[in-house]
Amino acid sequence: MNDLIARYEEQGLTLTMNEETMIALCQRPAPRARLGVKNEFHVRYRTVERMFEACAEFIDNRIAVKKYREDQKVAQKIKAVQLAAAVKVGDIFVDSWGYEQTQVDLYQVVAKPTAKTVIVREIACETVEGSEGHMCRNVRAVPNAFVGEEMKKRLDNYGGFKTSSYSCARPTTAEAEHYNSWYY
Repeated sequence: MNDLIARYEEQGLTLTMNEETMIALCQRPAPRARLGVKNEFHVRYRTVERMFEACAEFIDNRIAVKKYREDQKVAQKIKAVQLAAAVKVGDIFVDSWGYEQTQVDLYQVVAKPTAKTVIVREIACETVEGSEGHMCRNVRAVPNAFVGEEMKKRLDNYGGFKTSSYSCARPTTAEAEHYNSWYY
């Protein structure tokens, strides 16, 4: 029993078990709570053995979830570094945005001063022949056909960058087609 209580304390939890009433109570500190603690569980069991088993399962699961989250965080950081390293001068990014219409902005990397910082310029797009419809079309990037000023952008964890508060640009290729629609 003392081993189990010690494992709970390592995780910042308080475990109280009453073998006579077969009630287990687990609390965690919560400074904003009225009593300063919140209950994780407060359960009465049919047998003492089941009480010990359930308390052990709870802490094992909590430790496993904590370890999984830490591993995922490390894996995400590694992936972000790899995605940032893969971006090079000349790469093209697409930003597709709009409400009830789909606007397409294309950007080309013109410099990469640091590992996660890029200098981009907006580039022109051309209509894909045969894709025109009623107020819609498919477009393709025209590399080195710059139409905008240079912008300094920070690469995010997914290999792209924010272009505005509501939109992000993601990697694409010059051959890729992107749907574009508008209203008059």
